[in-house]
Amino acid sequence: MSAEELEAALLGAPTTLTSDEVAALAGVDLDDARAIWAALGFPHVQPEVAAFTRRDVEALQTAFALRDSGMVDPDTLLMLARSMGQGLARLAEGQVEVLRGRAEGLSVDEARAVAIDVAGEAIPGLEQLMVLVWRRQLAAATARSLAAIGGEHPVLAVGFVDIVGFTQTSRESDATALQRLLERFERETSLRVTAGGGRVIKMLGDEVLFVTEDVRAAAEVALETVAAHEQDESLPQVRAGVALGPVLVRLGDVFGEPVNLASRLTAQARAGTVLVDREAAAALRQDSTYALVPLEQRSVRGYRALRPHVLRRAT
Repeated sequence: MSAEELEAALLGAPTTLTSDEVAALAGVDLDDARAIWAALGFPHVQPEVAAFTRRDVEALQTAFALRDSGMVDPDTLLMLARSMGQGLARLAEGQVEVLRGRAEGLSVDEARAVAIDVAGEAIPGLEQLMVLVWRRQLAAATARSLAAIGGEHPVLAVGFVDIVGFTQTSRESDATALQRLLERFERETSLRVTAGGGRVIKMLGDEVLFVTEDVRAAAEVALETVAAHEQDESLPQVRAGVALGPVLVRLGDVFGEPVNLASRLTAQARAGTVLVDREAAAALRQDSTYALVPLEQRSVRGYRALRPHVLRRAT
């Protein structure tokens, strides 16, 4: 089983076209095509290498039809391409775990044969599932965007949850154990976030960034995650930071002072604790479920007078 056969099975067509040929067949400028491919995260290939398929021609025609119709301008098209490329690259890395599990202990040729079988069995279903999930996520994102039209940036609670001593843990654990730990951390933290009506913005290896519309939901995610790791000896300790304020939402990411504050608070938190900023503390203080302990003012990068509050459950 050759690498070319496997590539054709995964791409859905054989690679028979060079970059020049794809651009010519699509009727677009080669430099414009290369800009789109770079934004999507495709590796650069030499002009004489047949690395593209007929489906690449159709994809270019679709992308530039959007631009030529006036629906999106050239800069927005590149931003959309970057967003799709980054998100789908991460998705593909997760999906290839299906192959890794079935190919363990096999030779390269045997693993390729298994990969072709997996592609035939799994790709149609995964493709259908991805479209459904994308449509639902698009509907939710559109609703959020329309709700913000004509107003200021939405006020959100931004939270970080971070594994304590991850560098040391990674040195002491083998690759398989480390991968399982990260998968469990991401999975269980994500479930808490979505159960509280929030959204995971991104996973940063040993750290999860999330947002919620209700600061109490963010507090619950942070406290429950810290408690779960404290109670399970097989899990490392975590720490968390939560900040509240107006946030800029762009291409699925979030920006603004609450994001910076939540990051700084997490870095300042001790293992097994949750720190919140002044705005979050003021909102949570109205709920008797929580106890807030102000800490001394401190200077951190970007903030000369950060005043953290330790968040605990009231007893």
